[in-house]
Amino acid sequence: MDLFSSIKGQKQAKDILSSAVNSNRLAHAYILAGPDGSGRLTAALDMAKARICPEEEKGFCGECRQCRQIDSLVHPDVRITLPMMKTTKNEEIIDLFKARADDGITPLRFPGNTYISIDQMREMGHRLSRKSFEGHGYVEIIYDAHRLRREAANAILKTLEEPPDGALIVLVTSRVSGMLPTVRSRAHTVRFGRLTNSVIEELLMERKGISRETASRLALYSDGRPGLALMLSGENAKDQGQSEKVFDLIFNRSIGNMELVAEVDILSRKLGREGMLALCSEVTALTHDLRRDFSGARPLNREAVPVITGVDDLVYQRMEILFRLCEQRLRANVSPSMAFSAAVVGSRDRRGH
Repeated sequence: MDLFSSIKGQKQAKDILSSAVNSNRLAHAYILAGPDGSGRLTAALDMAKARICPEEEKGFCGECRQCRQIDSLVHPDVRITLPMMKTTKNEEIIDLFKARADDGITPLRFPGNTYISIDQMREMGHRLSRKSFEGHGYVEIIYDAHRLRREAANAILKTLEEPPDGALIVLVTSRVSGMLPTVRSRAHTVRFGRLTNSVIEELLMERKGISRETASRLALYSDGRPGLALMLSGENAKDQGQSEKVFDLIFNRSIGNMELVAEVDILSRKLGREGMLALCSEVTALTHDLRRDFSGARPLNREAVPVITGVDDLVYQRMEILFRLCEQRLRANVSPSMAFSAAVVGSRDRRGH
C-alpha cells in the first residue's frame, strides 16, 4: 500500500515521513503539528502500521490483522493517550474511540477543561518498560500534546531522552508553541498545513460522492481543514453555511442585543456544540478573507466576499480574536449559546453599537 496515501495534500509532511520509513530511519519521537482536521492522527496511525505491519518491510499492507487492529484503534501495542478529566469514564473513552474508528473523522476530544496528567505519563512509561504483546515494539500516540500538564511533560522527558528499543512516540498537537521547549527539542517536528479548496473539493467528491457544487460550498467553510469538511458533509451539512447570517446579525444596526441573543440561542439549539464549533470556523475563515480583501490581497477560502461598508481592518481583527476565543470556550464546555452570543455581541460593541 502506498505510504500515507489516505492523507490528501500535505506533500512536505508526507515526503519527510515516507523518506524516514523507506530508509528504515524512523526516529524514536515525532511531533505532528498543525490545525485540527489536517490529517495528523491519520498520519500517526499510518506510522504505527509502518512500524508494526509484518507483511511489508518498508511500509504496511493495510489488510493484515495488525493493520486492521490499528485502524480500529484496538491494537494492544498502539496506544492513544487523550486529555481528559478526573470524572471521565472508561466507557466514554471506548465510545469515543469506536466513533472515530467507525467514521474516521470524529475528533478524539472530550468537552471541558481536560488535560494529560502525570499519572497517564507514568502509565505509559510502565507499558514501555515491558515487552510488547505482538513483539514488534510499541507506538504511543499522545493526542493534543499541548495539554500535557507541566509535571506530565517533565515526566515524559526521560522517556524521550532514553527511549526503549522499538518504541515510537508521536505527539499530535494543534498548538506546538504550547508545549515545553524541552519536549519540543527531543522530537522531530513535522508540520501539517491548511489545504486549498480545490484539494478539499476533490477529497469530498471522492469520499462522499457529492456534487462539485456541494463540495465547493463545504470547502469554503472548512478553513482549509479536510477533516472539518468531511464532518460538515455529514447529516447536518444542510444546516451549515450560516456565516453570512451571523455577519448580518453583527452588522445589522436595527436589531437589539436582546433580540440578537435570542436568535443565537435558536441557532445554537439547532446546530448543537459541534455545529457551533464548525460555525465558528466559518465565521473566522470569512473574517480572515475579509481582512485579506480589505488589504488588497486575494481571499484564500472563497472567490468573493460580502461587501460591508464602513468597516475597517481593526474591526475584522477584533472579530477574529473574539471568534477564536469563542471556539476555545466551546471546547471548554461553555454553553454554546452563551459563548457564541458573547462573540457576536462583542463584535457589535466594538463597532460602537
